[in-house]
Amino acid sequence: MSINDAHNVDNFDFNPDDLDTDTGSGGIVPIGGELPYNIQISTSKLLDILTSLSPGFQQLSASAKREWRTKLSRKLYPWTRPGFYKRVNEALHLGYAGQPGGHGTQHYWRLFYDDRLRDRLEPYIPSEQTGGGGGEKLIEWGGLYFRSEAELRIAKILDQEEVLFFANARGRVGLLDAPVSNNQSNGRVEADFMLFHKGRCLILEVDGQHHLEGGQMVRDYARDRMLLRAGLPTIRFTGRDCLDRPQAVVAECLSILQARS
Repeated sequence: MSINDAHNVDNFDFNPDDLDTDTGSGGIVPIGGELPYNIQISTSKLLDILTSLSPGFQQLSASAKREWRTKLSRKLYPWTRPGFYKRVNEALHLGYAGQPGGHGTQHYWRLFYDDRLRDRLEPYIPSEQTGGGGGEKLIEWGGLYFRSEAELRIAKILDQEEVLFFANARGRVGLLDAPVSNNQSNGRVEADFMLFHKGRCLILEVDGQHHLEGGQMVRDYARDRMLLRAGLPTIRFTGRDCLDRPQAVVAECLSILQARS
């Protein structure tokens, strides 16, 4: 990949020969890499993205396109090993993410990039959720990962207020003693934010538009009841509130948390 002008993404031109030098590490790959954005994608999707970054690819014949993809796929295969991380370019890094579906299924990769490639990669971001073999766009800040600008703004205010918090924390809850919610959950739970003060915990949820859908609302309410049984109350704010008034949202959360303490 060559960059004639680091601020003009139209000048990005990927060439499979750029991957000839193996600069991959042999250690554990940091999940956030070294660039602000990342997506987890299958090998086939990665090939789609790399071909999209090659301006001359669309001018190739059908057979030449197949040969190009085959050549690139062969270069990728030796890197399907734990800990692999390659700095393809200052704006594009690549890490191996394993085989979520088990032996015989597609290999997955983490593609890391910065603002110079953000608009170019938007159309290729998978719609599937991470953890299920797909990927989603994440925003990295302070070693944490967020799904929206609204979440990021809340995190920054919490950090300014020196609040102990966990972001997008995942866990499991037993269903045996939760008959009301039993048919609305598989036991897996995730909290946008877990805030702590003097031994007390409060869950803050940043609700985007999808939370207004009927099925999602039912699951959200059931989850909140299960967590409340465990002594973990949840308060919810709209994504718009968190985006436009993060300071006020955090102030209200802290007043509730302090009152409980």
